[in-house]
Amino acid sequence: MLPKLPLDSPYTSCYCEENIYFLVRRFLEQAQVKDTWDISAVIISNATKTVALWSQLKAPAAVIWDYHAVLVLRSRLGSQCRLLNTIPSIEEETWIYDFDSILEMPSRWEVYVGKTFPPDSDIPSQYRSLFRVVSGEEYLHYFASDRSHMLSPAANSGSSIEYISPPPPYPIICGPMAAVHGFTNNLMTHFVSMESTSEGYGTVMDREAFISWCSRVY
Repeated sequence: MLPKLPLDSPYTSCYCEENIYFLVRRFLEQAQVKDTWDISAVIISNATKTVALWSQLKAPAAVIWDYHAVLVLRSRLGSQCRLLNTIPSIEEETWIYDFDSILEMPSRWEVYVGKTFPPDSDIPSQYRSLFRVVSGEEYLHYFASDRSHMLSPAANSGSSIEYISPPPPYPIICGPMAAVHGFTNNLMTHFVSMESTSEGYGTVMDREAFISWCSRVY
C-alpha cells in the first residue's frame, strides 16, 4: 500500500529541505514502508542556483528556485515489473512527494516530472534542473543546516539581520554523522551544490538520468 503523508510530519514554507528530512524520518520509522520502498531525498538545483519548476504553489506557471527538495519512494519490486514488460501496480511504481506542488501528493513520477520539469531542450540552460539523489538513511545521518542561508540584512537597519521567511519552531537539524564530522551547516556545500568538484552526498543526475532512475531503466 502506498504510504499516506503522516499527519505529524511538520511543514514550514521555504524550508523544503527540513520538511523532507522529517518525512524521510517518518517513513524510515515504518517497517512496512522501509521493506517495500527505497526512500530517497532529492535536492534539485544547478550550477547557477536558478532552476525553473512548474506546478508549484508559489507560481503554478513557473517559479525560479535556488534549490528545491522532494522525497521519492521507488518500489523494490519495480525492476521485476519492467523486465516482464507489464503495467506496474501502485506498489511497483515510483512516487514523488512535494509539499510545495499543486499536483497530487504523492504523484506518479511520470506525472510529476512531466508537469514540473519540461524537457531541457524547451528551456534556457541556466534554468535546467539537476537532481542530487541521496538515500534516506544518508540524508538523515549527514544533513546539517544552521539556516544561515535564510538570513538577510533587516529592512531599515544597517546592522541587524532577519530571516527571509519565518523559521520552523523546532531546533536546527544536525544529523548524527554530520556532528561526528564537525559539520553544523553543510546544506549548500554537500547537498545543494551541483558542481563537479562538490564533496556532496549521493549522485547528481540530469533530467534524462533522473527519469531513467525513476523508471529503473539503466
